Amino acid sequence: MAATLVVLLGASAASGTEPERDAAATPAGQATANPLGAEEWMYLQRANPDGSIPDAAVAEAIAQSDQMGTAAMGSPSTDQVWAELGPSNIGGRIRDVAADPTTRNVVYIATGTGGLWRSDDAGATFESAWDDQLPQSMGAVAVDSRGVVWAGTGEPDHGGGSAYYGRGVYKSSDDGATWTNMGLVTGDTIGQVVIDPRDDDRVFVAVMGALHDTEPTRGLFMTENGGDTWTRVLVPGSTATGAIDVTINKNNPDIMLATTWDKIRDEKSRIYGKNSYLYRSTDGGRTWANIHMAPLPQSVDIEGQPVTATYVGRMGVDFSDSDPNRAYLISSTAGGNFNGFFTSTDAGATWTPVGPTSGGTLQSISGGFAWWFGRVYVDPVDPMHVFAAGVSLAESRDGGLTWVTSQTPHADQHGLEWDPFTPGKVYLGNDGGFYWSNQNGAARGLWAKTPHLAVTQFYAMDVSVQDGARVNAGSQDNGSLKSWANDNTVNGDWFGFVGGDGMMNRIDPTNDRKYYGCSQNGGCRGFVDGAGFSMTIPGARKNWVAPLEFAADPRIMFGGSEFVNRINTDPGQRVWQRISPDLTEGTEPRAPGFGTVTAIGTSPADPDLVYAGTDSGLVWVSRNAMAAPEEVTWEKLESPVFPGRWVTRITVDPDNAKVAWATFSGWRSGDPYPHLVMTTDGGSTWKDIAGKRIPQAPINDVIRHPEKRNWLFIATDVGVFRTTNLGKTWIKVGANLPLVPVNDIDLPDGSDTLYAATYGRSIWTTSLADAG
Repeated sequence: MAATLVVLLGASAASGTEPERDAAATPAGQATANPLGAEEWMYLQRANPDGSIPDAAVAEAIAQSDQMGTAAMGSPSTDQVWAELGPSNIGGRIRDVAADPTTRNVVYIATGTGGLWRSDDAGATFESAWDDQLPQSMGAVAVDSRGVVWAGTGEPDHGGGSAYYGRGVYKSSDDGATWTNMGLVTGDTIGQVVIDPRDDDRVFVAVMGALHDTEPTRGLFMTENGGDTWTRVLVPGSTATGAIDVTINKNNPDIMLATTWDKIRDEKSRIYGKNSYLYRSTDGGRTWANIHMAPLPQSVDIEGQPVTATYVGRMGVDFSDSDPNRAYLISSTAGGNFNGFFTSTDAGATWTPVGPTSGGTLQSISGGFAWWFGRVYVDPVDPMHVFAAGVSLAESRDGGLTWVTSQTPHADQHGLEWDPFTPGKVYLGNDGGFYWSNQNGAARGLWAKTPHLAVTQFYAMDVSVQDGARVNAGSQDNGSLKSWANDNTVNGDWFGFVGGDGMMNRIDPTNDRKYYGCSQNGGCRGFVDGAGFSMTIPGARKNWVAPLEFAADPRIMFGGSEFVNRINTDPGQRVWQRISPDLTEGTEPRAPGFGTVTAIGTSPADPDLVYAGTDSGLVWVSRNAMAAPEEVTWEKLESPVFPGRWVTRITVDPDNAKVAWATFSGWRSGDPYPHLVMTTDGGSTWKDIAGKRIPQAPINDVIRHPEKRNWLFIATDVGVFRTTNLGKTWIKVGANLPLVPVNDIDLPDGSDTLYAATYGRSIWTTSLADAG
């Protein structure tokens, strides 16, 4: 591994690896990152109208993508090879951390949607230890006393992209070089993996199950033969309840604790139940007793109050390694508020509240979405030294009576681990990457961050026409990012320029010193040579990734809410004008999250032509979009091939405005429906140009080759594909792109480089110079 520069972050320190912030980039009151919006956006567009995501359809699409990738490698003209562009200095969500107890400095991290990574220098550098074609969504990782690694796939929290599931639990005996699936493949998401310290073949896996269905695969599973067979030892109280956490008393491994979480969702809402409980085992995990009694919070129905406030939600538990009788539990309400921190002095048999059961520091760090965290960690040598995960890391040195919170590590903590060889060394994983402390995890102490880890989740990007090294892109929980510094130099590092969750990003095609970045729900800003101005898209309902597109004249932009809006970005004219009626069907018929414009299509071939698509599958066109606002008219387009699914992109041919393409999200299930349609007569008629010749997966973007009119590229959840004959035949673009959703692709005019923005493995590029 290459040498690297480690930067220490303290209460007053600045980090060379942290995102650069323009002075005007984050105005007061701008929304901060929120994993709930990410999950809604990821799930709602991909789920069927009944709320389901069919496992069989996902598996079939992945298999077809693999076959097409193999076929593409048969010819030099079709075998494009992808290379990672980055960014690597930003990082991304780390779900879990595990140190190898057999080898000094070896650490594994499970990422949200970027696979599993390994470091052999205590986190200074990481390399992928995961097959790119295995499920990239991870839930947990553990290492046994022989150095064997267990990885649980499928991120369990209902936030940040949990529509993407795993395929059970995997095991590696060669430091992550190769992996064997050990079962539980229908469990979908995994909350925790723990190993009996007496017997490495006894492993426990907390299975949360799918977000949207009640298949009987949830609960706590045990193997006593290294994964050859599994027994569901804890069957939750309902089919909507899974196991989220499990811990083992290392001094007396017959004693274990586990928690369940009762949640499910359908096409309309989240549904919570009363079966979030604490369980205890005294026979090594073979049998379990429900010990969820007062003073632990109880799920009750109270007239006039929502169940989100009165039902118990996610809970986390941990034993002390140095005091066999000490354990801790943190609890939240179903809706995501803190509702108690508890300790046990009899190895989990009974519990006592510590501090307030609402409000206070632990509520402030929950951010109203405590379900995103739900973890507690106990110092292995000090039973009173405790950490609680939240937006900030909370640290207590008196068993939870008082707390201090971190300030320098990135927000949203998910995994914490003590180094087994170096006293006082603590590893931390959060939504910004991997950190470590040599001060026993002191919240207000110095933390070092891994400088390079390419696991950023991107929603959208743009590439300069003048300089292919200048790229900006919107990322989950890491803001809008750009590949150039404020002095316009490009050295490989990326820098933040709009906060919150990063969404649509644009670069003026005629002047790359003028660029745009948005936060969630249309919180957009424009920049000219680094000087920013606000241009938040107006409207009552704006999509999580609200569309922002250039007009034929790039000084003019269109933005979508429930309306289409237009703005002149020249100084003195930066006022949005509404140029359409409500083009949506409101918040129905699908779900409260619907009712927004999701795609806008324009073309330099006709300045007056603008298409708009919505999250319920409507497609509209205006043929006089540059008229006075009150004179702009819209036509609702009808076609038997419109599938009534979320419109992800509308791309108009840059040379012929009568030609356009629309893409749709969703997994094909039951009756077939098109994912890509084309018009050649200005929207009067449309036809499916892909059919089953491509995997039946969500299509997230479509672009036309700038010079070759019959060449199209599409970005999907299972790879990038191209056609050289407007859809008659399709091939996969390369076989080595990781199996992670590709949300945006770009091929700048005059360039042979194709860019792909992924949701968990940063941005990749491939050369089309030899493509035929």
